Amino acid sequence: MNIRFITFGSDRVSRGQKIALAAAAIAIGGVFLALGIALLATLAVAGAVIAGGMAIARVLRGGTPTAMREPPLDPSMEVFPRDSSEARRLEGQSKAR
Repeated sequence: MNIRFITFGSDRVSRGQKIALAAAAIAIGGVFLALGIALLATLAVAGAVIAGGMAIARVLRGGTPTAMREPPLDPSMEVFPRDSSEARRLEGQSKAR
C-alpha cells in the first residue's frame, strides 16, 4: 500500500524557522493575554468609578438605601385562604387527608 504525502511549499523547515515560529506564537499569545488582563482591569476600574459616583450622589442628595425606602412588612395584613373543599379542589389536593 503506497501512501503519498503532498506538501505545498518548501520540503523542510529549518530549526531556526521553527524556533522563530514558536517565538512568534508565544509573543502573540502574550499580547492577547495582556489585552485580556487590561480589559478586565478597565472594567473593574469603571465599575468602581460608577459605584463611587452613585454613592457620592446619594450622600449629597441625602437619600437612603433603596431597601429602607420600602415600607416594612406588616404581619397583620397577611391573607390566608379559607379552608374549604373549593380551595382544596383548586389546589389539586384530594378530599381525604
